[in-house]
Amino acid sequence: MDQIKRRDAGIAYIADKEVMEQQKRARKLTQELNTVDRSDFEKIEKIVKELLGKSEGAFINPPFYCDYGFNIEVGKNFYANYNLYN
Repeated sequence: MDQIKRRDAGIAYIADKEVMEQQKRARKLTQELNTVDRSDFEKIEKIVKELLGKSEGAFINPPFYCDYGFNIEVGKNFYANYNLYN
């Protein structure tokens, strides 16, 4: 069983190259989200959609922090205020 499957199954895992690539993607997107112009609502919504993937109309006021992003599911038109982390 690879480390991603171990993680997803809730079993202890090692952050190997594949796991770190997933974290790297999330870190790039959260950095982009956390430095975007706070009045650029369309850009924020676009980044959140790319980060979470499973969201419809989600909006997160930056800053926001997470390890992966793609495993987070929120309801339609979800809204989160500042300093959210997962």
